Amino acid sequence: MAKQIYYPLSKIDKDHRDIALIELENAQKASLSQSKIYTQFASVLIGLSTVILAVLNLEKVNIKGKINSETLLIMTLVLYVMGLILLRYFVDLQKEITINSRKVVTLRSMLGLDYSSVQLTLPKDRVEGATNPFNIKLFTGWFKFQSSPVWILTFLIGLIWTLIFYKIDIHSMKRNELVIINQINPIWLSGLIVIIISYFLSYRISLFDRHENIALHISIFIAFIFRIKFFQNFEYSLYRARLSYYDLKNSKIEFENLKKAIVTIEDGRFYKHKGVDWKSLFRGVLSQNSYIRRRKNWLPSGGSTIEMQLARTIFIPTNQNKYKRKLLEFFVAFWLSSVLEKEDIIKIYVGSVRFGHGIMGLKQAMLYYFGMKKLKNVIQLPLEYSFVLAERLSNITNTVDVNRIQSLLRKFPYLNKDIVEGIYNNNVIRKFKHEPISID
Repeated sequence: MAKQIYYPLSKIDKDHRDIALIELENAQKASLSQSKIYTQFASVLIGLSTVILAVLNLEKVNIKGKINSETLLIMTLVLYVMGLILLRYFVDLQKEITINSRKVVTLRSMLGLDYSSVQLTLPKDRVEGATNPFNIKLFTGWFKFQSSPVWILTFLIGLIWTLIFYKIDIHSMKRNELVIINQINPIWLSGLIVIIISYFLSYRISLFDRHENIALHISIFIAFIFRIKFFQNFEYSLYRARLSYYDLKNSKIEFENLKKAIVTIEDGRFYKHKGVDWKSLFRGVLSQNSYIRRRKNWLPSGGSTIEMQLARTIFIPTNQNKYKRKLLEFFVAFWLSSVLEKEDIIKIYVGSVRFGHGIMGLKQAMLYYFGMKKLKNVIQLPLEYSFVLAERLSNITNTVDVNRIQSLLRKFPYLNKDIVEGIYNNNVIRKFKHEPISID
């Protein structure tokens, strides 16, 4: 990915600066007031839990025998639902706080405010949070203050469930008589587990970010178990990848022909699978055998789909065990396919993938192989140029192999081979100090 791309893509001009400053002030006030409300409600919950615990010492409370089982069950269900609604309120409030905080950082950056002078006086995470909106998370962690409501509500509802289910005689507890439960009731335990799991899952899933889902967290878990390096700032990584595509769009570069060439060479079933093509993967394994490769006239391949290649381009460093990396690619590819449309995936891929020799993205590839002077006035990237770039992209050895080129050209019978040969000899070959090639 092009290293010169930073956040944000554009700046606010002078004519709109006053409006942006008003927006910045409003976002700051909203974030501050919402944070105060969040703190106050969290304090109320803490106080409520204290009151409930204090009730256990009141002599007048005697639950046993006062209410029938059906009424107690209904009370518990009502309290359970009310707890979920209250938890949802906290989640929505947390989202609003985060969104407004991100808006503040975005507007600061677009207004050109610089935090370099305070980098020596603030912790690193605070400086990054002040300059990068994606460092402000919806979910900050289970042991942060923002997560206190889910802990308190789970404790309160679980405690009420326990008290109601066992109909504990508080008088006996007041008299310091020992109440012993001889065995754990499976219904009580099952209900308690349901309360804990449902509250924590509801809270966490409700705070999923824009591209966050279960598939992503499975990928994170796989990376953790197998100790695979994985860039987990996924929102920022996808943002930067999208910038590479918008950079192409702003440069007026049309690449429909290149998209078709890439799909034909790299992933023929791209629009049919869901991130992993098992048929292509099986063929890739077979193609590693030289005898089968010669008999079927196949080129060696790894069976990676466009999503899998995009996964290792953006999220998975290549300087680690390739088998572990491939395993993680499967899961990340499923995730990408679930959160992005196919057209978005191919556009991001074209704008950020490696075209050999450390050249990342189409714009750099055009500069490196062809020079902008020859193509800057071309609205649509020509078919033959598109084929050459797609071949470079799929060539992991960075060499110029005539047999490989001729084999790939069989998939493009409509191309002018003389033009393709000229592109290689006049533009690509000079990069490798290679003898001119002749395409039959």
